Amino acid sequence: MSSRSKTMTKRAAVLLAVLLTTAACGDAGSTSATDPTPAAGPTATPPTPTTEPTEDAVSGGEAADAILDERLLPAGWRYATGEQTLGVPEMCGVVLEPPALSSFATQRFTADVAGPFVIQHSFVSSDEAATAERMAAWAKAAATCTTWTTEGTELTVSTIADLPSVGEDFGAVHAEVERDGVTQQRDYVAWRDGARVTVLIAYGATDLPTHAELAEMITAIAGR
Repeated sequence: MSSRSKTMTKRAAVLLAVLLTTAACGDAGSTSATDPTPAAGPTATPPTPTTEPTEDAVSGGEAADAILDERLLPAGWRYATGEQTLGVPEMCGVVLEPPALSSFATQRFTADVAGPFVIQHSFVSSDEAATAERMAAWAKAAATCTTWTTEGTELTVSTIADLPSVGEDFGAVHAEVERDGVTQQRDYVAWRDGARVTVLIAYGATDLPTHAELAEMITAIAGR
């Protein structure tokens, strides 16, 4: 496994553990020109992918072509600066980075310095059959998953039904957990176009992007 893959695998559960801390979604008091970096929560061990990413996966390349152009973002949204990724996307036991990864790209979008935020991951695999198998598992999980337990903490999961279904093996879920009387939440959207996988992760310090905003992003990416 490449050093990048090892690092990202160690950080995989940050995507869920961050639900367990309100600080993870940004600093509402920040006045810096650079957006706040999401803080990492405690890590958990993710399920082992059926196929490890290839050693020669490159940043950019074909995957970068699918990153949403800033001009096509919903009104009021822009490219965010600072930390662009929270690790390997994973939800409901499915690692959303495809096996045999050949190229990858990530871009974070924001509506304000304190959010809400959306991270777009674009992945291209050199093994379309294996990627299709994994993403079919995601589509099934997104339609049936109601809870997911990580590090002894149970997240409540529900299917998001009012987003446009695009590409192949599409799935979208809302995940949340209540802690100290505060509900922390995220939306996960992922779909496959052949060997390419697109993942959107929506989060914020208080509010999430509206489903209308997510739908606009999904449609614009799928139309590229």
